[in-house]
Amino acid sequence: MKHALIAGLSLFALSGTALADRPVDRQAMMEQRFSHMAERLELTDNQREALRDIFTEQHQAMQQVRAETDSKVSSVLTAEQKDTMTAMREERRERWAERGERRADREARGERRGRDGAYGGEKRGKRGERRSNG
Repeated sequence: MKHALIAGLSLFALSGTALADRPVDRQAMMEQRFSHMAERLELTDNQREALRDIFTEQHQAMQQVRAETDSKVSSVLTAEQKDTMTAMREERRERWAERGERRADREARGERRGRDGAYGGEKRGKRGERRSNG
């Protein structure tokens, strides 16, 4: 349970949101999320310091794992496959940017997710697929 809490808090504190129209300062965003979490949990100064150390260590470890994984994957792929992989990553970044734009539009309109995870006039089926209200 303790590890799940730490992992959850780590993801909460380190996660970023892709917002296409706004420049994202990841460090400032992480600091804001950390401060919010610390306030909600009413952390002491010692707890804040301990969690900062944990999150920093975890962030560095994740960066190292990503770099090692990229290196290993790159060593297996051909030059053409590496180009395709690069294109796939760029497509994924574009999709995330589009999602960020849609999220910002919904927020600007004041829309919020319902309990079923759908926005405004859309409904979700039993398996989570979107369906229209009609």
